[in-house]
Amino acid sequence: MFFQQLPNWIQLGAFLLAMNAGMINVMGLITVLHQSISHMTGNVSMFAIALSHLDYGMMLYLFLVTLCFMLGSFYSGFILGNSNLELGRSYGVPLTFVSLFILLCWVFLPYFPRYALLWGSAAMGMQNAMVSHYRGAIIRTTHLSGVITDIGLALGYIARGLKVEPRRLLLHFLILFGFFFGGIIATVFYHFFGINAFLIPAILTALLSITYWYLYLKRS
Repeated sequence: MFFQQLPNWIQLGAFLLAMNAGMINVMGLITVLHQSISHMTGNVSMFAIALSHLDYGMMLYLFLVTLCFMLGSFYSGFILGNSNLELGRSYGVPLTFVSLFILLCWVFLPYFPRYALLWGSAAMGMQNAMVSHYRGAIIRTTHLSGVITDIGLALGYIARGLKVEPRRLLLHFLILFGFFFGGIIATVFYHFFGINAFLIPAILTALLSITYWYLYLKRS
């Protein structure tokens, strides 16, 4: 089975990217706008509520949040050209942009909070689209609905006595706990540093980008 040889760098990368998204989402929720920016399901539901209340200002803003997430995914697809995870693709480029977008979010947040979170949404869209598949598995690092569904399915299969690839299940748990720990980290650091806590995911993605470029160039 492919997943029995799942490389450790993929597991670590998935954990760190999920942790990054967990930090960004929590800080989006606990800043002035209480806005989720790592996934769009709730925002689309909020758009429907705003539409029913004819709240045009909120409708426009939620539309822009969703659009920026989509544009982030668009740029990731344009840069990489493929969503299958493979060492040798230019993942350092979108990682650099993710770090830059989070940094811009931090810069603008004290002055233009709504505009600032649009950059955060674009960063999450770009990150989420970087890797969608690895040898048949769907990998998402900015939201957990699919991850938790896959964990539940795997546990159900185990209960029936069916075989489940352990490393595939481990990957899903790493994403789940990475997102969770990221939320804890963001909450603690936000308490002490306020919006400057946004610098932590910006630095994390910058370090991931540098590390990947080093491995990429060394491999070349």
